[in-house]
Amino acid sequence: MVKNSLNLPKVIRPLFLRYWTVVLLSTVGLSYVFQGCSDTPSTPEQHVAQGDQFLADGNAAEAVAAYRMALHQDTLNPTILARLSKAYKAQKKTVASDRYLRKAMNIPYEEGLNALQAGNDSAAIVAFEQTLEVFPRHPLALNKLGDIYLAHDQIDKALLHYEKSSEANPNFAETWVKLGRLYTAKKMIEKSKDAYLKAIALNINSYRSYLGLGQIYLEKELWMDAAEQFDKALIIDPQSAAARAGINEAKSHF
Repeated sequence: MVKNSLNLPKVIRPLFLRYWTVVLLSTVGLSYVFQGCSDTPSTPEQHVAQGDQFLADGNAAEAVAAYRMALHQDTLNPTILARLSKAYKAQKKTVASDRYLRKAMNIPYEEGLNALQAGNDSAAIVAFEQTLEVFPRHPLALNKLGDIYLAHDQIDKALLHYEKSSEANPNFAETWVKLGRLYTAKKMIEKSKDAYLKAIALNINSYRSYLGLGQIYLEKELWMDAAEQFDKALIIDPQSAAARAGINEAKSHF
């Protein structure tokens, strides 16, 4: 029996108990509602996680919506842009997918260029590697990493990145010139020769390729071939002391 500690009349007491019962149940119900709301994504990371789950479940449209909510809060996040590109690709929306992928690549790549200009090689490496996380076959980022490692005398790392760059886009003559020089430094002469010839095939005025080939022929004692290559380099740059010295060296053995 409930004790009538408030000394309420018997008629009012049931109404009083009923009122507090309703209040108690309402409070419990609201606590569940608020608990459910706490699971609603509110941060970019949570929206991305939700989008990832939607995409894994094959619901690309919901994934796009989740990623766009994340992008609304963090508009320059390359990870979110790349996820959005992936979701649009799942919807076969190629134009939108490519647009967001380019944005995702360009942001860290530009950060890398700015870091290089500021002389901060460590920050540049981080930015270019982030570019490769978005698009592993980014030839320019691979080339820039090769340049940084070469400047720090990390020849093997530089060579690896130049090779990956040439695979990603074999139409950059300058990449083949860099490969030719590194192959020569590592005594990989045939590879060096092939790299220089590929550079010339892409750019007939590849001055450093002719110099490189001329030096290879000098070391092989192919004097006429060496003179021919140095002569071509001299045509491109009539003031080249290196080309003139090479010609004189070759002709001294005629």
